[in-house]
Amino acid sequence: MSFEDWQYRQAEKNAHNEILSLIIMVIGVNLLIGGLIITVLTTDQPIIIPFITQQIINLPIALGVLLTNSGFIIIFAGFALGIHYDKQRSWHLKEIDKSSDRKNWQVAVKTANEMLQEIDEKKRKK
Repeated sequence: MSFEDWQYRQAEKNAHNEILSLIIMVIGVNLLIGGLIITVLTTDQPIIIPFITQQIINLPIALGVLLTNSGFIIIFAGFALGIHYDKQRSWHLKEIDKSSDRKNWQVAVKTANEMLQEIDEKKRKK
């Protein structure tokens, strides 16, 4: 496997991981919305986190807070992973472009006279 093929595979792998990070963000949004819905339906007013000791905590309220906070955390984690994999993919694609530039190609161009001289030299050596 050549280095360029490896770069293509890495770019495809990072594109796949980028799609997975988008799915992680969607899961986080679902948890966030679910937590907010549970919180709004079970309490008359939303929970204010700094003053949590003044409010009565029961299971649905705790579940709503847990889902909301985990939703935020998962959304931010998915966003950070998406940025990370996008940077890696763009780096691999840049390296592929660098390796395929015409400047980097080394082509030996020989004229017909040079080729005939080489053939003559080979015949003389024999």
